[in-house]
This record gives sequence, structure tokens and C-alpha cells, in this order.
Amino acid sequence: MTERQVFAPDALAGQVAVVTGGGTGIGYGISRALLRHGATVAIASRNAERLAAAAETLKVDTGGTCVAVPCDVREEGAVRALARSVREQLGPVSLVVNNAAGNFRMAAEKVSARGFRTVVDIDLFGTFYVSQAFVRDMISAGGGTIISILMPDPERGFPLYSPAGAAKSAILSLTRSWAREWGPHGIRVNAIGPGPIPTEGVAVNMMGMSSQESADVFGNMRDTLPLRRLGTADDVAAAVVFLASPAGSWITGNLLNVDGGVSLP
Repeated sequence: MTERQVFAPDALAGQVAVVTGGGTGIGYGISRALLRHGATVAIASRNAERLAAAAETLKVDTGGTCVAVPCDVREEGAVRALARSVREQLGPVSLVVNNAAGNFRMAAEKVSARGFRTVVDIDLFGTFYVSQAFVRDMISAGGGTIISILMPDPERGFPLYSPAGAAKSAILSLTRSWAREWGPHGIRVNAIGPGPIPTEGVAVNMMGMSSQESADVFGNMRDTLPLRRLGTADDVAAAVVFLASPAGSWITGNLLNVDGGVSLP
């Protein structure tokens, strides 16, 4: 059952959302789900041309209001500009989805300082910059939701992807710290840990494989999962809609693993 069958069409009516990395892969699926459930959405990423095309497709597909705002989340000034642009176009933001991420496969002893820093800048500092840029409006409004896309139980480690594992673990700590700090303002802060989802970005950018090579790897992975199927962007999007909707109104500081059981002990 997909997200469009589970939730009421107006589950997120009146919400203004920002999705970083919202033009492709899981981020695109999240953006589409938010639009289908009544939110207005700003999508952000570095590739302005691809982002604009994604926004147009999302508007046609959902009939909702979607704007594209190019932004490099590694740059604090660019994130401040993103916040100003979204506020001017759509109004105060009530939902932030930190989905932008960088990753690559490499043995830890071969990772350069530059490579490590790049991943941490995108994942960790990007999450910090974006969340801080929008939370002030949430504090003024007396509520809001911040959701970060991580991985299942990042504290367990992430062999061959140690920079991302370190960054995601730090984001989980921030999630719990912010849930305590901003909870009195009515702001809920949670994280989602997606399991294996065979998007093109994962195949090329994360795994460094061709589509066929990654299909073989994912096929083998599927057979090890308790639910015996790979995940989809809609699986993650449904979790975002749930946490952002009134159904998640008493949930904060949590990591929700959406992983087909891969994180089971």
C-alpha cells in the first residue's frame, strides 16, 4: 500500500515545507508525498536546471504549489538566502526535511581529509545550517517539525562509508538534543533511517556502480531482508507524512527505521 492510499489528502493542509535534495531520488518522493497531502513545498539542491525541471513535474503531477530554490547546504550564507527566498514565496516554514547528503564507497584508510570533510559538510553542517535557518520561524509560530533522513541505527557503524556514518550519528545526537531544546516551543524533531532503496543516486554516487551492477547487489540484498523486498521512496515518504501529520503529534527525538528489518539484531 502506497502513501497516497494510506493518508487523508488534507493530512498536511496548511503546512509549508522545505525538502533539501528534493529534486531526485528519495527527496523527490518525499516532496511528491507532501504535495499530495496538502503541503506547499520548496525543493532545494545545487543543480538549478534539474531542480527547476523537478519542480515543474511535481506541480503537474500533484496539482500543488512547488518552488525550486537552488542552494548548496554546505554554505551558511546560501542557506540563509534559501530561508529568505522560501519565506518570501511561500510564507513561514512549518516543516523541514533534511535529505541532502553526500556519500561514497571507500576503505577508511584510503579516505582523504578532503573527502571526509566534504561528506561532513553536506550531511552534518548542512543539516545544522538548514535547521537553524528555519527554526526561528517555528519558535515564533509556536510549533513545527524537523525530520532528518539518516540510516538505520547509525551508531552501529557503516563500514566502507565511515564519513557518512560519522555524520549521520552526529545528526542523530543533534536530533535528540534539539528535541529537548525546542520541544517547549512545540517543535518536534525526528529522524528516519531508510534501508536499501535502489535509486539511481545510490547506485552511481554512493556505490560507484552501474545500474546493472547495483541491481545485482540489491537483488542479493533483498533476499537477506526479513520482509524480502527492497524499499522504495514511497516507503520513506509515508514515514515523513506520518511524522509531519497530527498522527505524529506526540513523537519527538526518535529514529524511525524504515528498512524492511535490516537493522534487527
